[in-house]
Amino acid sequence: MMRVAVVGGGLSGLVAAHELARSGGARVTVYEKEEHLGGAKTVAVNGGSSGPVLVDVDFMVFNRVTYPNMMEWFERLGVEMETSDMSFSASLRLNKGNGFEWGSRNGISSVLVQKSNFLSPRFWLMINEIFKFKNHALKYLEDHARNPDQNETLGQFIQSHRYSQLFQDAYLIPMCACIWSCPSQNVFGFPAGFVLSFFCDNHLLELFSPLQWLNVKGGSGSYVNKVREELESMGCQIKTGCKVRSVSRLKGGYRILEADGSEEIYERIIFCVHPPDALKVLGTEATPDEQRVLEAFQYIYSDLYFHCDESFMPHNSSAWSARNFLGTTSSGVCVTYWLNILQNTESARPFLATLNPPRVPDHVLLKWHTSHPIPSMAAAKATLELNNIQGKRGIWFCVPYQGYGNHEDSVKAGKAVASGLLGKKCDFLVNPKPMVPSWTEAGARFLVAKNMGKYITIGNFSILEEGGTTLSFGKTCERCQLKCVIRVHNPQFYWKIATEGDPGFAYSYINGYISFVDKKEGLQNIVEITLANRGERKRLSSSHANNKSYIKKGWWTPLLRINGVTLAKYVLHEVLRRNTISKARKNISAHYDLSNEFFALFLDPTMTYSCGIFKVEDESLEAAQLRKLDNLINKAKVEPGHHVLDIGCGWGSLAIRLVKRTGCKCTGITLSEEQLKYGKRKVKEFGLEDRITLLLCDYRQIANGQKFDRIISCGMLEHVGHEFYEDFFASCEYHLAEHGLLVLQSIACPEELYDKMRTRPEFLKEYIFPGGCLPSLARITSAMSNASRLCVHHVENIGYHYYPTLIHWRDNFVANREKVLALGFDEKFIRTWEYYLNYCAAMFKSHMGLDYQIVFARPGDSKMPSYVAIA
Repeated sequence: MMRVAVVGGGLSGLVAAHELARSGGARVTVYEKEEHLGGAKTVAVNGGSSGPVLVDVDFMVFNRVTYPNMMEWFERLGVEMETSDMSFSASLRLNKGNGFEWGSRNGISSVLVQKSNFLSPRFWLMINEIFKFKNHALKYLEDHARNPDQNETLGQFIQSHRYSQLFQDAYLIPMCACIWSCPSQNVFGFPAGFVLSFFCDNHLLELFSPLQWLNVKGGSGSYVNKVREELESMGCQIKTGCKVRSVSRLKGGYRILEADGSEEIYERIIFCVHPPDALKVLGTEATPDEQRVLEAFQYIYSDLYFHCDESFMPHNSSAWSARNFLGTTSSGVCVTYWLNILQNTESARPFLATLNPPRVPDHVLLKWHTSHPIPSMAAAKATLELNNIQGKRGIWFCVPYQGYGNHEDSVKAGKAVASGLLGKKCDFLVNPKPMVPSWTEAGARFLVAKNMGKYITIGNFSILEEGGTTLSFGKTCERCQLKCVIRVHNPQFYWKIATEGDPGFAYSYINGYISFVDKKEGLQNIVEITLANRGERKRLSSSHANNKSYIKKGWWTPLLRINGVTLAKYVLHEVLRRNTISKARKNISAHYDLSNEFFALFLDPTMTYSCGIFKVEDESLEAAQLRKLDNLINKAKVEPGHHVLDIGCGWGSLAIRLVKRTGCKCTGITLSEEQLKYGKRKVKEFGLEDRITLLLCDYRQIANGQKFDRIISCGMLEHVGHEFYEDFFASCEYHLAEHGLLVLQSIACPEELYDKMRTRPEFLKEYIFPGGCLPSLARITSAMSNASRLCVHHVENIGYHYYPTLIHWRDNFVANREKVLALGFDEKFIRTWEYYLNYCAAMFKSHMGLDYQIVFARPGDSKMPSYVAIA
């Protein structure tokens, strides 16, 4: 295996090493002269009353629009992120000694923080020029898209458009200085195309950036630790505190000489350090081309003080922003970064990082040194020649300044070098276009966000829009530690939620308007978060009985009055799907006649489509289903001479198990033609045709006068419908012989939700089970008492077994995805069933779904068996 040395353990070095190690084609060693990886230092400081806090001195911020490759890499690593702030302020003394301040953190109030600016024509001219600058920049970039001018400087661009001095001093120079840490005299020497492209691509041509900025939760150390763990697990050697003194050519490879005199031999070298440092290590080994290209990249070096001295912030606290330009000094630009809002540091103390202060700040916690590349004409031209020296003699240069030199370019550089070394093509993700909603979608978005903000208080639900905007609701806590993140690909999602609620959310997932970042647990988590907040609001409403603000509609209910039209359509639809004898068969066929081959892909070998009963956690699904069947048989007290009716016999698993165990006779009825075909075939295979009869028959059409010693119905009552529960019990009463028993197994909903679920649009009824209705226990017993002489003799809730049952089904379904497609089903069908299985799993995991096994008998029956203990 090829031995590769990565010199430099910053972000680009870690990415390059990670890509090489993942490929399996290289044995990698990373050299880092500092004691820590990643190029950033996390320190623990005294946060005052809040206790010690972790702060990144050399912080990283990024967003989903302009950092797509970095975001993909972080998400693959499982790095947790949180929102950040990249607001800006300028606080400076102008030529005549007058102070001038403005900011962007608090919108227009920060822009107008200096009251004298209200009446200042110069100020309003500057604001107008900011908008003009955007138009001029976009036109310049459009005109030079095909023939970029490598010689025009930013100063020449500014002069040609005659921008005012205040615009230059209070806006353009401070913005550039905050980005590149360069003195004002250097800014105008930057290439115009480079600066304007950077402003455009990073949405800095707007007075208020629409981007949602992010940082790594817990500091850069948290992502570094994840990368290090993965690298070491893949056999990568990491040497921190190990400075490389020189790299020299040997036959068939290179020798690395470490500072302590140790030597190692490698076949390939990747330099992930600043070009001047790479040239220093190579020394006389550098080729003339390497020398010429790499010398073009120059850096500015700055002192960075980490402190708590508020005098290095704008005078007016309302102007305080994430980045605060304070002018220039003899040693460079003076900028203060407010780490509290950049890194969400919860502390009463202000934690500040100032570049090149004119004096040493008070309350210094740490002094640091940092360096930044200087954009220049020479560097711009050198980037075009960089590929001419890459890998020519087994040495690669991981230089992120082929782009803008930010963290995204570091990731791209690392991936590009690793791919080049391996001889593979490297495809980068491109910046996603911002999502542009219509006015109706924008209005719906506002309503949805407002309602979610009020409703979701525990647990965290985040929305990532195509284009980078992030909405976040609620915080994790002891009562709910779950998180869910969805990506919105189409703004129609907001309209569907606002007008349809729960079915609209399902529709959006099924039609690709949204997707879950966590594809396996995401849907379950949002359902559980919703249910947790429902419980939280009930808890709060009970403790604040007179405060009606706690009783709000949930986010999953329609928010706009147009939902009356939706409700009317739903009511009409439900009327047309009522489970009359003719329509019940159509409703059943819509689900159960999809394909026997399809159901066989995710059910257990017995083809049992109801809740199993697990004895141990890792038990097989088949064992759990057989135990459930035996449980029903035991509760029915079936004897050899009995004739048993199986209502909703499915694919025949209960009937076959029943007859094989007890020797009784069984008649099974179903409304599914596919189930009937399969069941009859299995009965014939087992040689039980003389004892089992399967019929295509409605429970209301069983032959008059026919009596059964036992009636068992498993998973069928959910398809009867609210209006027909009495009919069901009347039929059972009529066909149940003297001393007979009726045993039911049925999913049920909590009493408080029954009327809401049956009268409102709901995902399961709309997409999975047309005509379906989950009963409540009270509705079951009321139908029993209204239509029969039966009474409840035994009841047991086995609902807690349904979660593992559904997880087995889901995992089987996902594992057989390609086989499902091969049967002729499309991607929309796949997403519908993924949603269905995860949705139901979440309901049972949160104990909002119930599954009852109930034994009914007539009162006063002297032959009624005992139910003290049921095996």
